[in-house]
Amino acid sequence: MNPSSRPPALQRVVIVGGGFTGASAAVQLVRRSRMPLAITIVDPAERAGRGLAYHATDPDHRLNAPSYVHSLLPDDAWHFSRWCHASGQLERDPQALRPDGALYIRRTEFGRYIEETLQAHALWPATGSTITHLRDRAIELSPSGQALNVTTAGGHTLPAELLFIATGNPLPRLQRPFDPALAAHRAVIENPLDTPRLWQIPPQARVLLVGSGLTALDVLSTLVRRQHRGEILVVSRRGLRPKSQGPMPPVLAQARSLAALNALPGGIVLDRIAGPPPAFLANAGVPATARAWLHALRAEIARVEAGGGLWYQPFDDMRDAVWRLWPTLPAQEKRRVLRQLRTWYDVHRYRSPPQNQELVDVAVAEGRIRFIAARLQAVSAADEGRDIAVTWKRPGAELAQTQSFDAVINCTGLDALAALSANPFLVSAMQGGWLRRDACSMGFEVDDQCCVVGADGAAKPAVRVVGPPTVGTFGDPIGAMYIGAQIHRMLDDALSRLRCAGSSTRTA
Repeated sequence: MNPSSRPPALQRVVIVGGGFTGASAAVQLVRRSRMPLAITIVDPAERAGRGLAYHATDPDHRLNAPSYVHSLLPDDAWHFSRWCHASGQLERDPQALRPDGALYIRRTEFGRYIEETLQAHALWPATGSTITHLRDRAIELSPSGQALNVTTAGGHTLPAELLFIATGNPLPRLQRPFDPALAAHRAVIENPLDTPRLWQIPPQARVLLVGSGLTALDVLSTLVRRQHRGEILVVSRRGLRPKSQGPMPPVLAQARSLAALNALPGGIVLDRIAGPPPAFLANAGVPATARAWLHALRAEIARVEAGGGLWYQPFDDMRDAVWRLWPTLPAQEKRRVLRQLRTWYDVHRYRSPPQNQELVDVAVAEGRIRFIAARLQAVSAADEGRDIAVTWKRPGAELAQTQSFDAVINCTGLDALAALSANPFLVSAMQGGWLRRDACSMGFEVDDQCCVVGADGAAKPAVRVVGPPTVGTFGDPIGAMYIGAQIHRMLDDALSRLRCAGSSTRTA
């Protein structure tokens, strides 16, 4: 048979990681590709698509942004919103709809949306592409001729012309001054996403939350809804809480029905992210410095507020351009930003869903929850072994304070490299020279097309890292809309790589 007359061979794609990032990569690949793909998602979870965050079972744990920024398809911002209407979310959960028209859906339902969308793309009729979930754990990456081999703990060897590393965020881990051994203590909850553990906390228990971001807001919502009566103290270095979400833009607030959704442009989010940086930042000076951007942002906020606007608009303009701006900073400047400004950026960037904010605000006003700024100095099991003694010092205080708690909950946030040593696949890739840490030691170094940069300093187009592990390179690839947009940007290059691999195979 003439090779040119053969049916096209399936190009093999392996995606390590089955959360939102892996699911978005798989779905976007089959929708964009003109050649048939055999995609295998390797993830030990029973159900692909839910990842770490969307296995949530507590009905008070909601997405922290409106539904239109959580589409699995970045070029169709209303895909998730339509699913919400069609699946009866508003009838089952009327509290999801806010007066301004914004929908804040429960995280467990978002996980169901991802899972169902992934299943709907398991066989794509246009090309015959397939998506398969292999419930297993990847443990090794190795070369195999012109392809790659991913080996799993279950003994599978998966050849691939293209590999996506979509490992997302690891399970939360205790940070200093906690002794890692305290993770086994019955009074310590290392993983705040373990909702059944939260439900087991006695209502009269003295509870300490370490960290005051969105994770803490979820935990507090759980405790308040369950009528917790004991003392609840929230400690973080600066005592900052996430800002609340702003009002929906009028054009988006009209999307209260399927008909209204169908009339809105699907690229409304992608166009914002793909656009150029705002003029007030682009003209902030050369060479680029974070100080110049901060001054420019403050000046723009003052100008907007003087005209009756809100701070959200200039900040969001900057946020949407971070992936373009961050790579222009020298490594030393990036590290300085992370030390001095990251906390302030995060509380404005990762804003709270109003349902949770209102629930916690009432409890704070009643004195049931206290927030303080303090630095932990020591954490240890108390003498009798049943509770935990915590020592902290507040800013400006001469003396430290020690108090015992019946439950201590780790809400210090997520770190893409925190569990590197516990992930044999990433260890294998590092040892094999496929990966190296970025200049900020926040994740893995990639080029502008998400190709990994290996230990030799060369980009490797057959291996792509997407999502949170690229935070050190792009600054803010966290959150559904930014992960989806990141994948959308690099897919043409990735598919071009696959076409070249397919041509080589047919010629051979």
